[in-house]
Amino acid sequence: MHIRGAHALVCGAGGFIGGHLVNTLFEQGAESVRAVDVKPLDEWYQTNPEAESRVLDLQEKNACLQAADGIDAVFQLAADMGGF
Repeated sequence: MHIRGAHALVCGAGGFIGGHLVNTLFEQGAESVRAVDVKPLDEWYQTNPEAESRVLDLQEKNACLQAADGIDAVFQLAADMGGF
């Protein structure tokens, strides 16, 4: 998959792996990265100031539509961790 110039979505971006993936996508030349997680932003493992960070519950259809609007590639890392 070619990321250079793409508009990417990372679901679960507030977690350890998701946060690192956001940074890697920018390093690989992504035009933009939309970072989404259900957790409040101040609870994210890390954030990237270049990313468009959104707090959305992807169990809701409208939230999924908002997250995916204008996106070329989706990286789905969101999961219910059972209270971790």
